[in-house]
Amino acid sequence: MRKNIIINVLIGVLTAALTTGVFFLGFYTYKWSLSDTERTLLEILDNYEENYYYKSDDVIDVICDAIFDDYSTYYTPEEYESVKSVNLGKSVGVGISMIKGSNEIYEVAINSSAYQSGVKTGGKVILAKIGGKEYSGDDISTPLLSLSTGDEVELTIDYQGDIEVYNLKKQVYNRSYVTYRNANGTFVYEDNNSAMNLVKYSDKSIGSGGVGYIKYTAFNGQKDDSYGSVYQMKTALEKFKADGNKTLILDIRNNGGGYFNVLSPIAGMLVEKHGENQVASISKNRDGEITYHYIKNNVYDSFGFEKIIVLANRKTASASEVLIGAMLDYDTQNKVTVILDGYESNGETVYKTYGKGIMQTTYKYSNGSAIKLTTAKIYWPVSNLSIHGVGITTGISSKVLNAVNGDAYEYALSLLK
Repeated sequence: MRKNIIINVLIGVLTAALTTGVFFLGFYTYKWSLSDTERTLLEILDNYEENYYYKSDDVIDVICDAIFDDYSTYYTPEEYESVKSVNLGKSVGVGISMIKGSNEIYEVAINSSAYQSGVKTGGKVILAKIGGKEYSGDDISTPLLSLSTGDEVELTIDYQGDIEVYNLKKQVYNRSYVTYRNANGTFVYEDNNSAMNLVKYSDKSIGSGGVGYIKYTAFNGQKDDSYGSVYQMKTALEKFKADGNKTLILDIRNNGGGYFNVLSPIAGMLVEKHGENQVASISKNRDGEITYHYIKNNVYDSFGFEKIIVLANRKTASASEVLIGAMLDYDTQNKVTVILDGYESNGETVYKTYGKGIMQTTYKYSNGSAIKLTTAKIYWPVSNLSIHGVGITTGISSKVLNAVNGDAYEYALSLLK
């Protein structure tokens, strides 16, 4: 009996040893099948993990920061979930944006807790109470940014001597990507828990009939229903037409771009139609391989445009610049004008858009993480122009103008008088 037990133990040990040996043999076979560069990287990573004094717990982030350009990034699983949420038209926060240093509110996000509570732009946040602690002055921004979803904050806001107190919550809300303005007022997309409806936001009007204004904030919101930015743009343009307007002021100032699958149908509403397989832009990868990005379902003619004035500034970037390029390249009827806001740089006023003419592709991994990598350079569809690193300026086209009075919106209105 004892002899049998010893034999069984020895067999178990030998089996484990053989299995381990096969495992390590397989590992070393794999390791030496790698290229010199790949094998060296593995060895460097081993040394980093075992010996580096300043070792980070997130070595992947450290490596990506070192080798990526400014437009490429690594997302942890949690960060990538947040990115996907934004892509579907959702944001998270209390819904206010403040000027750094002054704490003046310059934007209240539609459908956010701040919007629902009646917070207005122009006020100055003078006190924040979070979890029994009070913050004021330069200390307000940081604790607001560090709130977790569901956290509550009490804000005291000074509207030029009129003090108001609001109780806000950091929460997920659906975005209104489009603001529409006509002769009767300003309209936004308000969430009624089942759909986004275009409702009157204020009495601020365009000031005259025949002209409609649309502000478009980002090429995000990829859903096909009212929570997507394509739907919101389409219904705003339908109202533009129903109102009897012929001139559109399209405001894409501060629109930093977004996704090509959103750009395609947006371009289909705003780019003069030329054929059935119309190219919105061209991209070329590092090997020179060309990809054509097509305009989807061009319905430009249905809105009856007689003139389109595009407002842009230094934060107009990426997909916004692609849209402007397509609008200019296909504008054979001379309906398009682009007006640039200026900004001060080294004592001079500069008029240009951001100048991002490269595209990124996102690659997802099995653990839920992802990387967004720069994979191609973008060119305009007819002129084959690249504005990367340069931006859109008056030198590109006589249809591009500088807002000499300092504000592109007011300058556009002055051109229509």
